[in-house]
Parts: sequence; C-alpha cells; structure tokens
Amino acid sequence: MKIKEPYKKISKVVGATVEWNGKMGFRCVSDSGHEVICDASPAHGGEDSGARPMEFLLFALSGCTGMDVAMILKKKKRDLQGLKIKIHGQRAPNHPHVYEAITLEYIATGSDLTDDDIRWAIDLSLEKYCSVAGMLKKICKLNYRWKIVKSQPGDSA
Repeated sequence: MKIKEPYKKISKVVGATVEWNGKMGFRCVSDSGHEVICDASPAHGGEDSGARPMEFLLFALSGCTGMDVAMILKKKKRDLQGLKIKIHGQRAPNHPHVYEAITLEYIATGSDLTDDDIRWAIDLSLEKYCSVAGMLKKICKLNYRWKIVKSQPGDSA
C-alpha cells in the first residue's frame, strides 16, 4: 500500500512567540495562531497555570505519532473508532534531566484491528513519518506497546 506524502505541504520553517508572565509562566502562541500556557509548579516558583515544558515534548510526540497511526490505519481501510495514547518519560537524575526513555501505550478501538495492523502502523510512524520521534530517538530510547479494544462495526468510541 502506497501512502501519500501529505507532509510535503508542511512549511519547512516553523515559528512561535513566547511571552513571559513575570514569574515562571509563559504564553506561547504558534505562528498558526494557537495558544498554550507553560508554567512551573508552585514549588518551583510558578502558579501551576499550564503544562511543564517537558510535558509539551510528550504532547508533541504522542500527537505526532497519533496523527500518523490514525492516518495509516484509515488508509488501510481499518475500522479505527478511537485512539488514545498514554505516554511516560523517564528523566535523567542529573541536570539537564533529559528524557532517557519514553514509553508510549497506544489504545486503539475498532472492530477489525489486528496486532499486525497496529504494530505496522506504529513502526511506520516512529521509524519514518513522525518528525518528533525522529528527533527524540537520537537522544533517548522510545518504547511502545499497544492494546486493542474490540467493538462492533460502526460503533462510536
């Protein structure tokens, strides 16, 4: 099966503006116009008004691979009704506390999904399409597992 390359339309330059709130928080606005708040916990001088920077890396990885896996399974004409990704990062004990390993757990819901389908889609994402995985796997180990939740054809997840 040939997968079209929708990624060729993606700009090669990506940007954002990040504005400090005077404490430990930042308002982050992407060039595409979307906003998120980044903040530290009160124990680290923040107000806990947003996710931590290292959590954003987990969001980015799981969102990127999730888009790939959903697209790949849909192109394979599988009845994907739901996809949830639980992700955990193990950080180094010393500064700068980089991720040493990240584990992704894909929970896919559908009536005709098989282990081979899911493994193939995840491998294709993490090895070829997901830019975030391509960067992170250069510095940390990416592990994954999956679970299939069987449903009736046409059910909504």
